[in-house]
Amino acid sequence: MTLNASNFLPSDELLAALRSRRRVFVVGHVTPDADAIGSSLGLATAMRAQGIHAVCGLPASTVAKKLDFLLRLVSDTPCADSWSADDGYDGFIVLDTAGANRINMEPGLPLDGHIDVFNIDHHVSNTAFGRYNWIDAKASSTCELVARLIEKLGWKVSPSVASLLYAGIYGDTAGFSLPSTSPDTMETAATLLRCGADVAFVGEQLCRSQVRSDFELLRRVYDNTVVTDDQRIAYSHLTHQDFLAAGARPEDIDDQVAIPLALKGVHMAMLFTEGEPGVVRINLRGEGGVRVVELAQKFHGGGHAHAAGVRIRNKPLQEVMKEVVAAAHESLDAQIAALKG
Repeated sequence: MTLNASNFLPSDELLAALRSRRRVFVVGHVTPDADAIGSSLGLATAMRAQGIHAVCGLPASTVAKKLDFLLRLVSDTPCADSWSADDGYDGFIVLDTAGANRINMEPGLPLDGHIDVFNIDHHVSNTAFGRYNWIDAKASSTCELVARLIEKLGWKVSPSVASLLYAGIYGDTAGFSLPSTSPDTMETAATLLRCGADVAFVGEQLCRSQVRSDFELLRRVYDNTVVTDDQRIAYSHLTHQDFLAAGARPEDIDDQVAIPLALKGVHMAMLFTEGEPGVVRINLRGEGGVRVVELAQKFHGGGHAHAAGVRIRNKPLQEVMKEVVAAAHESLDAQIAALKG
């Protein structure tokens, strides 16, 4: 596999450290999306092909039903619900995760220095919490970074790994339609196709394989969508009762924020969901160059410039919506004023 990425590459120090590992634990962020799952399973599988004992930290209960197919692509790669200091790991690889408190695993990160932590990510809000950090906020996805990493390591990409990485890139770029899609991104995707990525299968699973609970959630997102008077902001919500009525789980929230974002003239979209009582998750998206990461950070969240998220605990859903929508108006007004200035 040969890539011609112009963005910066992993350091020689990180590459040498990865090559020296013999037993690693690979994990992504909570409520994992296609990028987190694809990069974690893809790298773990590629490392196992090199004789490295790699385990993917991925509790099955956290995977959305529509993303189960990613696990089936590499069913021989072991996934674990937890890890222990007694497991003998000499590397803890965290992918697509902006902060140490966001990993999809209990217990949390081994930050006592006894196990080297590798932090590979493309979130602009990443806190560089690892012993080895490779953060490229210009990359479309962590799967793009992992493809680049495997190429630098000189490892072969199997068709199943190529499909995993392609799925993550496709998911994080909304089908190669977001501003983060670069010529490097397209070249990476093309290279993965040459390695055997099954584009038709991935596309069918991500876009044309809704189960009934997914359909019911979408129907409620449409029904609950509100557009502000100035037509610039659209948002929707799902209560905990909506989840129960649809037969869905919190993990099934993925890219449904695309529904309010799809309205013509909308510059900022939000989806408020209460998948579990007392916890409100907010998905934020910006269109036409509008940034949302600063809005997310105001509420102790984070993410990318144009796609970010927040979790707020112990506040009623309606109160959270009122507060965040007001802050969104302020953020959008400030950005428009800055452009005019």
